[in-house]
Amino acid sequence: MKKLILSVLFLSTLFCIQAQVLDSASGRPILKERTKPEDFWKKTFVAVNLTPSLGSGSFGAYISPTFGYHPSENSSVAAGPLYMFTSFNNGTGSGRTTASVWGARVWAQHRIYRTFFAHAEYEVMNAVKMVIIQGIKYYQLNPDGSFPRQTIGNPLIGAAFVTEGDSGSQSFTILYNLNYIETATPYAQLFSIPIVLRASISFNLGGDR
Repeated sequence: MKKLILSVLFLSTLFCIQAQVLDSASGRPILKERTKPEDFWKKTFVAVNLTPSLGSGSFGAYISPTFGYHPSENSSVAAGPLYMFTSFNNGTGSGRTTASVWGARVWAQHRIYRTFFAHAEYEVMNAVKMVIIQGIKYYQLNPDGSFPRQTIGNPLIGAAFVTEGDSGSQSFTILYNLNYIETATPYAQLFSIPIVLRASISFNLGGDR
């Protein structure tokens, strides 16, 4: 697990370093020393990820507002909280089960070619534990009626397709979860595969870039 975390952090750092090297090679300044507050804000943005998730007899919604920064013209880094709501048929014939998951995430992107970006992120969430009986997932409640929880970390890597504008951008991201836990990862009850699909929109705080 530690190796996975270190690999994601390494990828994120590599994206930023590579972006600065490319900018230097093309004749653009790498990163000037910023002494004015407005110089910093011109590179900042806020992004909102709101992705509906649909599966066999289940549905859910994942939302994550993040605050970000552009270290260079070709890279972005951001961090923020996350919340996920899921509802599905619990397989017992007693109706549907709903649960909430919360946590935080950090992510980094680097442009590979035009609108194609490499994407890496790491999220920590207070997931609900499940059990699998004869191929069907169930929630087992605690004696007090609460859900059993498990704190997990999900490193994800993949690609993002980004449409950029002067005031912000829109993106669609395909990620692979390197720490897929079928009985805890909330994506499991929606897709049953370690692939995560997301869509997001961002707004530049410093005006047009």
